[in-house]
Amino acid sequence: MLFPSHDIPCCFPVTIFHAVSQSRYQPQQLYESTRVHSLHVDTIQEAAEKQSRQNQELMDSQQEQFAQQQARQEQSRARQARQQDFYDEINRQECEMAEFLGGVYKAKFGAVTGRDSAITTEGYIFRSGDNFVTPRGIFTRNGNVYAGPNGITTQSGDLFFGTQGTTIQAGGAFFTKGQSAYIVGPNCRNTSTWRSR
Repeated sequence: MLFPSHDIPCCFPVTIFHAVSQSRYQPQQLYESTRVHSLHVDTIQEAAEKQSRQNQELMDSQQEQFAQQQARQEQSRARQARQQDFYDEINRQECEMAEFLGGVYKAKFGAVTGRDSAITTEGYIFRSGDNFVTPRGIFTRNGNVYAGPNGITTQSGDLFFGTQGTTIQAGGAFFTKGQSAYIVGPNCRNTSTWRSR
C-alpha cells in the first residue's frame, strides 16, 4: 500500500481530479446546450419585415433632420429679412435727410452724418420725427409738404417747388435758379418713400 498510515484508496487523487474536471466543464456544456436552443433563424418574411422597419426608422430620422434643417433655414431667412428691413429703414431716413438738405433747406454743401443728423456749411441739422431743427429755424414735414422759415416747399419725385423757387435733384446734386449744391449721402436715387406719396 502506498499510504500505509491512511485508509485512502489508491485511485482517490484521480477520482478527485476527474470530478474537478467535470465540474469545470459542466457550465461550458450547459452554455453550449442552451446556446444551441436559443438560436433563431429569421424566416424570409421576418427578415423582410425587420429590414422594412429599419428602413422606415431611417427614413423617419432623415425626415426629422430635414424638417429641423428647414426650420433653421426659415429662422435664418426671417433674421435676414428683419436685418434687411432695419438697414432699409436707416437708408430711407438718410435719403430723406439728404433730400431735405438739398431740396428744402437748399444748403450749398452738406453731408448726411446719420439717419437723424447732418452737417452743412451753416452748422448742424437734427431731425426729430417730422421736425428738422436747423440753424435757420424748425422745418416741419406733413407728407411731402414742408413748412418752415423759407416758406412752403412741396416735393414731387426729383422736383422741389415752393416759395423759394424750384429745385431739381440729380443724385447728390441739387439745382436751383442756375445755382448748384451738393449733398454727400447714401445712394438715394428713386429709393425715398416720399416719392411714392
